[in-house]
Amino acid sequence: MNILDAMWQVPDFGEAVVTSLLCVAAVFAVLIVIALLMGLLNKVRALDEKETMVLQDGTVADEDMMAAILVATIDYRKERKEDIKVISCKQLDK
Repeated sequence: MNILDAMWQVPDFGEAVVTSLLCVAAVFAVLIVIALLMGLLNKVRALDEKETMVLQDGTVADEDMMAAILVATIDYRKERKEDIKVISCKQLDK
Protein backbone atom coordinates (compact mmCIF):
# COMPACT_ATOMS: atom_id res chain seq x y z
CA MET A 1 0.00 0.00 0.00
CA ASN A 2 1.47 3.35 -0.96
CA ILE A 3 1.13 6.61 0.93
CA LEU A 4 -1.70 8.02 -1.25
CA ASP A 5 -3.92 5.02 -0.57
CA ALA A 6 -3.39 5.38 3.16
CA MET A 7 -4.06 9.11 3.08
CA TRP A 8 -7.45 8.87 1.32
CA GLN A 9 -8.87 5.95 3.26
CA VAL A 10 -11.80 6.92 5.47
CA PRO A 11 -13.28 4.71 8.18
CA ASP A 12 -16.97 5.36 7.45
CA PHE A 13 -19.39 6.85 4.95
CA GLY A 14 -20.04 10.06 6.95
CA GLU A 15 -16.39 11.02 6.93
CA ALA A 16 -16.23 10.40 3.17
CA VAL A 17 -19.21 12.71 2.65
CA VAL A 18 -17.62 15.43 4.77
CA THR A 19 -14.35 15.11 2.83
CA SER A 20 -16.21 15.31 -0.50
CA LEU A 21 -18.20 18.35 0.62
CA LEU A 22 -15.02 20.11 1.72
CA CYS A 23 -13.44 19.45 -1.68
CA VAL A 24 -16.53 20.75 -3.50
CA ALA A 25 -16.58 23.82 -1.24
CA ALA A 26 -12.92 24.50 -2.03
CA VAL A 27 -13.61 24.33 -5.77
CA PHE A 28 -16.57 26.70 -5.46
CA ALA A 29 -14.49 29.09 -3.34
CA VAL A 30 -11.86 29.24 -6.09
CA LEU A 31 -14.57 29.79 -8.72
CA ILE A 32 -16.10 32.62 -6.66
CA VAL A 33 -12.71 34.30 -6.32
CA ILE A 34 -12.18 34.03 -10.09
CA ALA A 35 -15.66 35.44 -10.77
CA LEU A 36 -15.02 38.39 -8.42
CA LEU A 37 -11.69 39.14 -10.06
CA MET A 38 -13.27 39.05 -13.52
CA GLY A 39 -16.04 41.35 -12.30
CA LEU A 40 -13.47 43.82 -11.02
CA LEU A 41 -11.60 43.70 -14.32
CA ASN A 42 -14.81 44.49 -16.20
CA LYS A 43 -15.30 47.58 -14.03
CA VAL A 44 -12.13 49.17 -15.35
CA ARG A 45 -13.34 52.18 -17.28
CA ALA A 46 -10.28 52.46 -19.49
CA LEU A 47 -11.08 49.16 -21.19
CA ASP A 48 -14.80 49.82 -21.61
CA GLU A 49 -14.78 53.37 -22.94
CA LYS A 50 -15.42 53.69 -26.64
CA GLU A 51 -13.97 56.53 -28.60
CA THR A 52 -16.54 58.67 -30.39
CA MET A 53 -15.69 59.54 -33.95
CA VAL A 54 -16.66 62.98 -35.27
CA LEU A 55 -16.39 63.51 -39.01
CA GLN A 56 -15.27 66.81 -40.56
CA ASP A 57 -18.85 67.92 -41.15
CA GLY A 58 -19.69 67.48 -37.44
CA THR A 59 -21.55 64.18 -37.75
CA VAL A 60 -21.04 61.84 -34.79
CA ALA A 61 -20.58 58.29 -36.11
CA ASP A 62 -22.02 55.36 -34.12
CA GLU A 63 -21.00 51.68 -34.43
CA ASP A 64 -23.40 50.92 -37.30
CA MET A 65 -22.27 53.97 -39.23
CA MET A 66 -18.61 53.04 -38.72
CA ALA A 67 -19.27 49.52 -40.05
CA ALA A 68 -21.05 50.96 -43.09
CA ILE A 69 -18.21 53.40 -43.72
CA LEU A 70 -15.65 50.61 -43.48
CA VAL A 71 -17.52 48.35 -45.92
CA ALA A 72 -18.09 51.18 -48.39
CA THR A 73 -14.44 52.25 -48.19
CA ILE A 74 -13.17 48.72 -48.80
CA ASP A 75 -15.54 48.27 -51.75
CA TYR A 76 -14.59 51.64 -53.28
CA ARG A 77 -10.88 50.93 -52.85
CA LYS A 78 -11.24 47.58 -54.64
CA GLU A 79 -12.99 49.29 -57.56
CA ARG A 80 -10.79 52.36 -58.00
CA LYS A 81 -7.40 50.94 -56.86
CA GLU A 82 -6.45 54.27 -55.29
CA ASP A 83 -6.15 55.75 -51.82
CA ILE A 84 -9.28 57.38 -50.47
CA LYS A 85 -10.30 59.49 -47.49
CA VAL A 86 -13.80 59.57 -45.99
CA ILE A 87 -14.82 63.18 -45.46
CA SER A 88 -18.47 62.91 -44.51
CA CYS A 89 -21.24 60.42 -43.94
CA LYS A 90 -24.92 60.89 -43.26
CA GLN A 91 -27.71 58.53 -42.36
CA LEU A 92 -30.53 58.16 -44.83
CA ASP A 93 -34.09 57.99 -43.53
CA LYS A 94 -35.49 54.49 -43.26
